[in-house]
Amino acid sequence: MNTIYKHTIRRIFGCVLLSTLPLGVMAQNVRVIKSDGTIKMYDGSKQNIKVTPVPTVNTNDKVKTGSTLYDNLQALGNYTTYLRLIDSFAGIQRAFKNELTDYERKYMGSFDTLTVFAPNDEAFDRFFAHNAWTDEQGNAISSYEQLSDSQKLSLIYMSYIPGFVTANSLHASKSVRGYLRLYSYDRQFNLVPYKHTGGTDINTFPPDSYSYIDYAKELNQHIVDGVWIGYGTIGDYTGALAYRGGTMIWNDDYWQYNGLSHDDLVFIGAADTEGSEHITIGNAHITQPNQRCQNGYLHLVDEVVVPQPNLMCALAQARWGGKCSLASSLVQRFNYLKYDPDYAYYKEQIFNDGDSAMTVRNSLLDRVSTTTTQTPAIILPTDEALKAFLLASDNPLGQCGINQDNYYDMLMSLPREVLQPFVKEWFRTSFTDVLPSRYSNMRSAKGHQLLADVTSPEAYKFAVQQVIHAVDGIIVVVDAVPNAEDLRNELTFVKLAGQVAGAALTANDRYEYNTNAAPFSTDYQREMHNKSFTMFVPADAGLKQYGLVDPISMASNNRTSWRYWSLTPQSISYNGDGQIAVAAKAYRYDYNKVRNAETDRPLGVSFSNSANDGANVNYGPTKRQLLTDMLDQHIVLQNLDSMLNTSRHWYLSRSGMPIYMKEHTNTNIVVNGGMQIDLNERDAADKHDCTLQFVGQNNTGTSVFIDRPMQPTSQNVFQRLQSNDAFSTFFEYAEALNNAYTLKKMLFGDEASEALSWKYTIFADRSGGYTRYGNANTMLVNFFHNFNYTIFVPTNEGMQKAVEAGLPTIESIEQFVEESLDGNGQLPDDKREQAQARYLTLLNFLKYHFCDKSYFLEPDLESGDTEQTTTACIDASNQQALTADINSGNGMLMVRDASNRYKAVKPDLANIIARDAEFNNDPTRARYIRSASNVVLHGIDNADYLLFDNTLNGDFTRAWRTPSAARKFVKKYGK
Repeated sequence: MNTIYKHTIRRIFGCVLLSTLPLGVMAQNVRVIKSDGTIKMYDGSKQNIKVTPVPTVNTNDKVKTGSTLYDNLQALGNYTTYLRLIDSFAGIQRAFKNELTDYERKYMGSFDTLTVFAPNDEAFDRFFAHNAWTDEQGNAISSYEQLSDSQKLSLIYMSYIPGFVTANSLHASKSVRGYLRLYSYDRQFNLVPYKHTGGTDINTFPPDSYSYIDYAKELNQHIVDGVWIGYGTIGDYTGALAYRGGTMIWNDDYWQYNGLSHDDLVFIGAADTEGSEHITIGNAHITQPNQRCQNGYLHLVDEVVVPQPNLMCALAQARWGGKCSLASSLVQRFNYLKYDPDYAYYKEQIFNDGDSAMTVRNSLLDRVSTTTTQTPAIILPTDEALKAFLLASDNPLGQCGINQDNYYDMLMSLPREVLQPFVKEWFRTSFTDVLPSRYSNMRSAKGHQLLADVTSPEAYKFAVQQVIHAVDGIIVVVDAVPNAEDLRNELTFVKLAGQVAGAALTANDRYEYNTNAAPFSTDYQREMHNKSFTMFVPADAGLKQYGLVDPISMASNNRTSWRYWSLTPQSISYNGDGQIAVAAKAYRYDYNKVRNAETDRPLGVSFSNSANDGANVNYGPTKRQLLTDMLDQHIVLQNLDSMLNTSRHWYLSRSGMPIYMKEHTNTNIVVNGGMQIDLNERDAADKHDCTLQFVGQNNTGTSVFIDRPMQPTSQNVFQRLQSNDAFSTFFEYAEALNNAYTLKKMLFGDEASEALSWKYTIFADRSGGYTRYGNANTMLVNFFHNFNYTIFVPTNEGMQKAVEAGLPTIESIEQFVEESLDGNGQLPDDKREQAQARYLTLLNFLKYHFCDKSYFLEPDLESGDTEQTTTACIDASNQQALTADINSGNGMLMVRDASNRYKAVKPDLANIIARDAEFNNDPTRARYIRSASNVVLHGIDNADYLLFDNTLNGDFTRAWRTPSAARKFVKKYGK
């Protein structure tokens, strides 16, 4: 094949990259020889990089400066094999002989000058005696005659770069990675497809271009009892497109100048202990540099420069033998197929039509190679180290039944949610991360020492078993397990035993570099890292059979719209935004029937959401909301030991959702969320408790696996107050504030406009431009959005006591206004202030009963605490919330108000749970919850109420008794 290629040197921080590009592509670096005997090197921006003296005397007297590269190679005498390579390609031969035509220079981008790394015949003899290449019949390559054209091209391309480049120039280069793009015909680089039979999370990704879908179909025919995730190409043509390979030139002195040691580079095989000029070209070293010729430089090297595989092929080779086949197999779980337009372009010109334009990629390798200009590294454990780690007693896998007989199958079937956080830290953005001198920097994203059991640089050197070089990075094989702490983490147990919960916990991991596309706004794993926690993990069987009741559907008054969703783990088979590896299917819900997705009839296919569907597609927002609520309800940032065998029954989840521990002994745990409490109190057919199955524990957290999920209540504050006869007066007074439109307008003018009406009400208006959507025919509380809080509600008797003490009602205020109008129907200013004071007295009386944080009556709790809480009542003069003191203990819950008196909670009206959920739309059209507050309601005992201002103790009329008193009161509480 007589195709001529043009070569460039790409310079990126420390080693020179040999790169072969097709004709017609402009070089990015140009070297100009000046009349003063210097070489100026420019990059694409024309900025001067280096000025270097050009040697004028050759150390090898056989090499003449006035002769061409080709003639000097002939004169050296023992470069006959290398000359045979050159002679195989007419265009390359003309370049070496300095006989390029004007057409080749002008239109084909060929160079008059070359820098050559020339191996002698002895180097070729060693290559033919020891190499891993095979011919088309599969025989080992042992002579030049067996080489195919593609193999010859691979060798010749490794041996020269364009321009005059001295060894000193290479020495001073500021590049860090080499990448030679080679298109090899030879099947030697093709690897047998790997048929993975364990697990279901590996998929053949469709191509990026729909026009190449036939390639994906042909590749899929390789699937036999598993998923094809191998290397190589399709078709039977012997010269199939193999891979991109190349080599790197390592610059020892540059790295020493930048803080690395020569020993570091020797350690990873990037430098020789006695290397001339300290320049390593792949597997070769320069023995005689800077032999000046008429049309370039000869750098004589000690070995044939052989193309190195890329990291993808190196990983695959490691899987088929060597010290780290287990780890390589795990890494290949993240392989996928991707359409490559470069391959499609070149195959039309130089490859058989049967070759594929699909390349095998690895998502973890992409993560490090596309986010840095450095040379990445992969650190892999040996088979022995990984096996010992998996079978260790402190590994959570042991609690899931892993043993000597099944460890390989279990390892290969680990869910992606378990595997990815563990394996991704093996991929390092720079090779400097794996050098002994940088050992202390070898840490995971969570801050763990990457090799926890390797405690020093010396121990690290001893642990390293092998260094594998690739054209685009290195692989370090160690006798230890990198990032072992991640798999030892308790969350691993969660992900293994509860795959739905695990999928939700790790869903954001897929979007590490595109967080805007992640499905959840909260990074649950990061929040739980290094914290004590208890996670109640709903079993997959329970989530499938009983599912989760859709709180948005329950917000409607139409019972035929009520739904529950069965959730099952499902693999994601292609990339998209907001994906969660869970499938959801909807069923009609009726609490008068027992849920069972195995026998219930599902709703239409439109009421579903697959793992591939994004969080914003169809019912994707509903699935995301259900899983968000599930995680928020089931995670408690408290160690389980502190929750067992105590007299306390009520706890809060990470988001403030109440959890009632009905039983909590060392042998039995029964828990309920707000919905379970409602169903049990209603004695519904669907009533149930969430009961313990088993417990997993490590040093950071505990997983309590329960048979089915808890859920928050679907009842909001409005419904709780409305439905409880004991609270009817308090509710009527609060609701009346919303209906008093004319009164508010007369008293407060524009201050009572729609935009500001929330200042003068308890509930948000259910209509208008500022509507907040809650359950049908209800209103949401105006304050404490997204908080957990408590309402201490006066009973009807307590409200009557307050009215007797002068507490105004809307009716009494309206009556006062009507009686105070002048002859023109206007309200005098002094009367307006008195009416305002009456209104603000009623408003702040009601608001003071709303207190920040959740407080529970614990009948069995003997000792308790007193703490100060803020209320919803604001002192406008200083913009400070009024406070109250909460005392718990001795089986009681009491509140000390502004009168400095404690008011007790009525036990039979205690611990009523509500949730003020605001939807993104009317309940019939809503898909998700915009915000939610978790609320506890308690009735106040002894026909009492809370007093917000001690000056009104026993007589609320003091607030407006005189115009001046009214004016002072309004200033404090109104504006």
